[in-house]
Amino acid sequence: MPRLPIGPDGKYEYPRLTADQLRAIYERNPSAEVRELLWEIHRLRLLVLRANQLQVALDGGCANSTEFILDIFRRELAGEPCVEERREWERQFFGPPRTRPG
Repeated sequence: MPRLPIGPDGKYEYPRLTADQLRAIYERNPSAEVRELLWEIHRLRLLVLRANQLQVALDGGCANSTEFILDIFRRELAGEPCVEERREWERQFFGPPRTRPG
């Protein structure tokens, strides 16, 4: 079984990379595969920014703006491969979701 890069404190052992550091990686390895990976990372960074926007709105924004941001975030998450893969894993592991009575 492969060892995950997680330390004893539960945090990843790899540093979090800035946009400049990611750009430097491409400059050292300018290939189509690295470019494709960096575009995926860019897309996922946009989701993190949206999650942060939602977090800020929840801390003190108006209810309308919070709902608006949450709506956008939900649409952006829809169809994400990792979300779909996780749902499928949960269905296989736990079985089909149960409906709540009522």
